[in-house]
Amino acid sequence: MDVRGAGPVAWHVLEGVPAGSEETPGLLRGLVAPGHRQKSWLRLEHRLGWDRDTPLFAHTVTHLLALLPQLDDRRLVQVLDFLARRGHGACRSPVGVHREAYEVFTRAWPQVLPLVGHRAPGVRTGAAWVLRSIRCTDPSALDALRQRAAVEDDPSALVSQLLAVGMLAQDREWLLPWLEHTHPLVALAAARGVLARGGAHQATAGPAAVDPADGAAGRAVARGLAAAGKQRLPDVPWWPLGYEPDKRFATRSAPHPHASTALVEATAGHVRVELRRVAVLAAGARLRYSRDPAPGLWETVAGGLDDEREVASASVEVLANGGTAGAPCADRLVRHVERSGGAAVADDADLALRALVGMADDRAADWYAARLGRLWLNTPAPLPARWAPRLLPAFRRTLADGGGRPDTTARILHTLALWGPAAAPAVPDLVALLHTPAARAATEALGAIGPAAATRKAVKRLGALVTAEPGPGRHPWHGGAQTAAWAYWRLTGDPEPALRVCGAAARAGLGQPVLRHLADLGPQAAPYADAVRPLLTCPGAWSRVGAAEAWWRITGDAAPAVAALLPQLAPLAQHTTTPLVLRTVQILGAVGSPAAAALPVLHEVTSSSRRYGSIPVDEELHRAARQALTAIAPPPTQARGTGPETDLP
Repeated sequence: MDVRGAGPVAWHVLEGVPAGSEETPGLLRGLVAPGHRQKSWLRLEHRLGWDRDTPLFAHTVTHLLALLPQLDDRRLVQVLDFLARRGHGACRSPVGVHREAYEVFTRAWPQVLPLVGHRAPGVRTGAAWVLRSIRCTDPSALDALRQRAAVEDDPSALVSQLLAVGMLAQDREWLLPWLEHTHPLVALAAARGVLARGGAHQATAGPAAVDPADGAAGRAVARGLAAAGKQRLPDVPWWPLGYEPDKRFATRSAPHPHASTALVEATAGHVRVELRRVAVLAAGARLRYSRDPAPGLWETVAGGLDDEREVASASVEVLANGGTAGAPCADRLVRHVERSGGAAVADDADLALRALVGMADDRAADWYAARLGRLWLNTPAPLPARWAPRLLPAFRRTLADGGGRPDTTARILHTLALWGPAAAPAVPDLVALLHTPAARAATEALGAIGPAAATRKAVKRLGALVTAEPGPGRHPWHGGAQTAAWAYWRLTGDPEPALRVCGAAARAGLGQPVLRHLADLGPQAAPYADAVRPLLTCPGAWSRVGAAEAWWRITGDAAPAVAALLPQLAPLAQHTTTPLVLRTVQILGAVGSPAAAALPVLHEVTSSSRRYGSIPVDEELHRAARQALTAIAPPPTQARGTGPETDLP
């Protein structure tokens, strides 16, 4: 290698090479020069850093790979460590500014493969780590890893080989014997591979599809985490998998009922607090995954509330996203907060409040009012309208004071809109906001309240906003005239401004929120149906769904609407949901029997044992899907005088 480099591109012609890189060829040469190796490597590693997006980086890695056969053992360990860490990020995607680095790393495996059987354990560890990081799935590389693992006598190297095979080949059967290895971290590495994506098929399969070997994986995880203690797993070769291993393995075991149960049983009641925390985390992960969890998991979570602070905090975190399913734990949660100093000072009172709101527990109302304005005010579940008498005084004070933080004002206004007529006492405060940046959200709330908000001042101000234009000294309305016109109709019953403004917006091709307003207007908006029809196929999924609802409510013609709605259910096939999916399910339920084409998907949602997202999201989706099924295909009613109740007195 000369001073200009012997690679495919000479150093002096590289574009984008930063000034001062002229020393790079000399540093590479120093890696094989006695007396200069360590200093050259430290300098070269510093120069390259983590910036994988430069031509210099990709070109230098090419030379490093070519130099591997000439490096001494210590330099091999250092270079393989470097390649593993940088390759992990470079090989995530072939698209982007790091394309050159991606191509270099993905083609690097033939040069790394011979090192899998190197005499030095550190080199064998690094070689398997690199193959895992660059996602090498070549059969010859996987065979070499398996063969070396069969005779490996170094625990770290064996861990690295098992992690690589588990990730790259997902060879479950080959990994199973390693679950009983005497070294706990070796067994833990095998368990990670055994649990890799293995539970995906179990969402729809029956109980017979569950492999009892998962129980051995759960016990192996418990042993490995016990060996790791409160520390992270060894950086080499676990990086980047060693951070928060308790949470990672709890989540990974969740799709596997036997593994999850075994992990909980092996750690619950353990003498060490960090393992009792693992039991709570594993129980919570399983509860988030399955609608039909093993009996006792909620009790494991609730029991953690009476444990030491570290375990109790994990329990509160699980309950904060537990939805109504966690309601049986409410009393113990309240007692935990009271023992911790009460809602005003307890460290985890914020999460406890989220949990109680998700459970719809009435004790949360006063807590919520007392802690109004904090960053975590946005709870995973809407506040029940029955809390309005207890919360409105605090809401009104906050709005009258200018709302405090803008996000606090937005959350209050969103809640008032959800409450509808129950929020009527706040009408004066909402009207006062119509000349502020929160005008649009305040208008939504007034419209949701409806005729109960029809004060003279509110009607007059909304009428002015319908025709308001941005101008000197006036707040820009940003198209909110449509919302104001809709609210004006909701308060007064006069549809003319709403039809005129929203109809013109629809003809201009605008989507949300004008389509929601036209849908509310229903057949009254028939003169603008021709403007809605093309929006059924417009770009933007939310606009298409809004157009489908508007078209059906205006015309009663369900076929085009259903055709536009059905594709939006696609995420459900991957057991995921979004606000758009939920809204689509609700609209299909409103359409009723003409939406029969959605029945198979809806039946799958309601019958699946696996959740679609977090517990609160899944509960809302499940509730909407059941209501839609009932509306689309009502259950047959029995004739009077028939059925089991006939013989009852």
